[in-house]
Amino acid sequence: MRAHHDFTKPFLAACGAALLVLSASLAEAQSASKADLEDMAITHPADLTTAKLENTIGTRCALGDGVPQNYGLAAQWFDKAALHGYAKAEYNLGMQYYFGQGVSKDRTKAAYWWEKAAAQGIAAAQYNLGNLYFLGQGVPQDYGKASLWWRKAAALGNTQATRNLATLARLHPEYQTVAAVEKKTVGAP
Repeated sequence: MRAHHDFTKPFLAACGAALLVLSASLAEAQSASKADLEDMAITHPADLTTAKLENTIGTRCALGDGVPQNYGLAAQWFDKAALHGYAKAEYNLGMQYYFGQGVSKDRTKAAYWWEKAAAQGIAAAQYNLGNLYFLGQGVPQDYGKASLWWRKAAALGNTQATRNLATLARLHPEYQTVAAVEKKTVGAP
């Protein structure tokens, strides 16, 4: 009878080793980058280091960077970090749900997590959320909300959001101005 080999223990040990390496490298960082300042603005300081480490481990698991690629484990780490309110993990978890990597494909859950990240200023989440509203995937189709999220992403430098806004304006001229977007989105008279 052949012995059953459990790959879980070595994999978790590798993730634990990655956590120690990441912890040491974060301790060595001396200056705060723009991304670090953004992180501090959106996540409670007591949870920031934990959330960043959990998100980084999730990213390494998703990419197979230093550990065997495992989308299921990546989603678990992203979920842990997202529960701390860490916007980058919320975005990553939305990606997992959108593509069905490590979790069941669920556009509604993708929209949920992207909206949380988008509200915290993650341009990629704003752009993706605009796409979902434009297409009616996981959310009701709403060109006003698509335009609103694309405008926010464009303001943060997302050039594809700018292109999408131009396309939307050509297809639906009523969404050309910010006033029209606010009127349709908010329901102002």
